[in-house]
Amino acid sequence: GHINPSLPVARSLVVAGHEVHYLCREQMREAIEDTGATFHSDIELMPELYEGREPDIWGAFESIKREHGLEGDNMAEAFFKVKPYGQDLMLPGIIRWLRSLRPCAVAYCPMMTEEAAYAARFLGIPSVALLTTAGAGSIPASWKEFFSMCNSSEKAIFQVTETSDLLRSATDRLNEKYGLALKYTQNLEPFGKLDVLKFSFTTLVTTCEHLQDPVTSDLQEAYAKDGVTFEAVGPLLDQEGAKRAAGHKFAGDHDNGKPASQDGHRDIDAAEVLQQVAAARDAGRSVVLVSMGTVITGDSPDLGWDGRTIGADGKRHGLTGRELCHAAWGGAFDALGASSPEEGPLLVVSLGPQP
Repeated sequence: GHINPSLPVARSLVVAGHEVHYLCREQMREAIEDTGATFHSDIELMPELYEGREPDIWGAFESIKREHGLEGDNMAEAFFKVKPYGQDLMLPGIIRWLRSLRPCAVAYCPMMTEEAAYAARFLGIPSVALLTTAGAGSIPASWKEFFSMCNSSEKAIFQVTETSDLLRSATDRLNEKYGLALKYTQNLEPFGKLDVLKFSFTTLVTTCEHLQDPVTSDLQEAYAKDGVTFEAVGPLLDQEGAKRAAGHKFAGDHDNGKPASQDGHRDIDAAEVLQQVAAARDAGRSVVLVSMGTVITGDSPDLGWDGRTIGADGKRHGLTGRELCHAAWGGAFDALGASSPEEGPLLVVSLGPQP
């Protein structure tokens, strides 16, 4: 979801004669190279982060948690503690990569890859943020839901910024090395403000003006003070037949987010599914898409297929992503299924990459 809107932009730039390079994860390679852009592996180019740790972003996060005795911390609080430490490990590799390419501009996701903007700022390269949610107003609300799901709160996160030596020392190192003037309370004053946006020329928002979530007056004032501008550019749909990036499954063989084969079942062909959808629409038949997203079918130990959130007692509780998906999919078939494939609506269920 954070990568796909960038693909039609990359494709257009390639058609116009520009070179486009991505620093990304292996399972996104096929979709990236389909645009004509060049793929570069983050694992290969950021050894400071990945050497001696699990070779994927969730695994590296968990490795750092173990190194610093944070296994019992919930995901939200651990993330705020670990993030600047991880960025300090990522930046050397990103800076080497950018120096080797000498790009005219850097595009990045302000929610997931702040470090790209930091590297661009340090090297004097213009950057553009690509915000793939319902605008700036969506961040505070989504964070509150995320914190609640992780058994945390805004107050608890502020306490982390005041007490975590890991967060504070890593932030100090980032400021000393790269002159970023980052605060310990990054993105929290006011709550949900993406402070990294002040480093960028503008922020592209992948929806229209009228579909953006409302922005509070204090958030508007804070962004205006930083000189941040937003441009609503719509959904940035790619051309028909374009490859799509998908999947948060990192363990095992790289599968580009494709559904896993099951015993007794043939592989699912996306073109065939689209043909069936088109035929159903031509026949006046309803089509229902059931999708639980890519995170819940991924490898996150907190939010993924076998993941459960950590409670106040430091132990994991609740349903796994697998259990939630099976319940939702079963409910869809119970409510909408029919006695034969030709009856009722056509149900298209996005399974994700898990077996």
